[in-house]
Amino acid sequence: MRDTELLRGLLRVEDPWNVVESVLDIAHKRVDVRLEWKGPGRCPDCDRECPKHDHRERVWRDLDLVGDALYLHAVVPRVDCPEHGVHTVKVPWASGRSEFTDRFESVAIALLLEMSVAAVARRMAISWDHVDSIMMRAVKRGSERQAPQLVRHIGIDEKAFKKGHHYFTIVSNLDSGTVLWVGKGRKRETIDAFWRGLSREQLEAIEGIAMDMWQPYFESTFQYVPQAQNKIVFDRFHVTAYLTKAVDFTRRALMRDTSLDRTALKGTKYDWLRSVKNMDRTERRELSDLRRQYRQLGRAWAIKEHFAEFWRYRRESSARNFFRGWFHWATHSSFRTLSPWLTRSNGTSRISSPTFESRSPMPPRRALTVRSRW
Repeated sequence: MRDTELLRGLLRVEDPWNVVESVLDIAHKRVDVRLEWKGPGRCPDCDRECPKHDHRERVWRDLDLVGDALYLHAVVPRVDCPEHGVHTVKVPWASGRSEFTDRFESVAIALLLEMSVAAVARRMAISWDHVDSIMMRAVKRGSERQAPQLVRHIGIDEKAFKKGHHYFTIVSNLDSGTVLWVGKGRKRETIDAFWRGLSREQLEAIEGIAMDMWQPYFESTFQYVPQAQNKIVFDRFHVTAYLTKAVDFTRRALMRDTSLDRTALKGTKYDWLRSVKNMDRTERRELSDLRRQYRQLGRAWAIKEHFAEFWRYRRESSARNFFRGWFHWATHSSFRTLSPWLTRSNGTSRISSPTFESRSPMPPRRALTVRSRW
């Protein structure tokens, strides 16, 4: 049996394609296989026999062959259909403009279910960006196969990859715990693409949207979702994270103030980030001494800690009363690093009193619903 016949069987190549050549490069552990189209061209849309217009050389990475990297080469014809115009004929081993065969991408997706993107890149001997593109194509195919559904509670969050240099926006169905959509980046146009893909009925069916306090998400949701001001929810995790970050910004500002004696403040970063309930008696006494010495930072810490009481309330009226008092204290103190969260003074939005979403609670945790006005 000739090598081309063997490879034709192994690669499941069928007419009108045929394997015409194979080259083994032992030094570089690589196998290159050339395929050719035999016979007349056919339109990929209507399967009508059409004259060939021109052709393009393409290369695909396939699964390794006995440990050697396998590459498929083909001169892919383009046909001129009288009804659909000029189109490239479809190849049976790959989809669209992917640089990899369907077999290769299927294995990569299976590994992604168990491993990180970086680990899959090492295992498949391809770049991180190539794995990312494979993942995004799989997500797109899955989204296209999904039947339209009415989702009541949606979660929007960001995920950082490669030490924070790359971001993805992930939209989830909070009721079922399934991922609805994944977009590359975290810009306004990223989440805009998700909202534009929903019908009017789907947008109106949304009752709650839990999201990070990221302005592009906020603005996009306001534009596309009806009555978004009554549906946006900031969950407990993100609210606590912002308050904690504001306290740390205050500490860092004091560390840069050369007019202060910063000796006692050095090495206390995590003391200010912890909750008082997680401290023993000695630690609480030491923090109390620091609060008296650095009153601005102590006040910021107290404001952060006091807000934890908000989550204990069960009645909306009580929660509102508590928040009004806390809000007045926070906005009339010297806790300046908290101001961007409490009030956005650039004219885009302003966060006012929160409520519990008592009629349709957001799973899985209690949430802070904000009413915003332009």
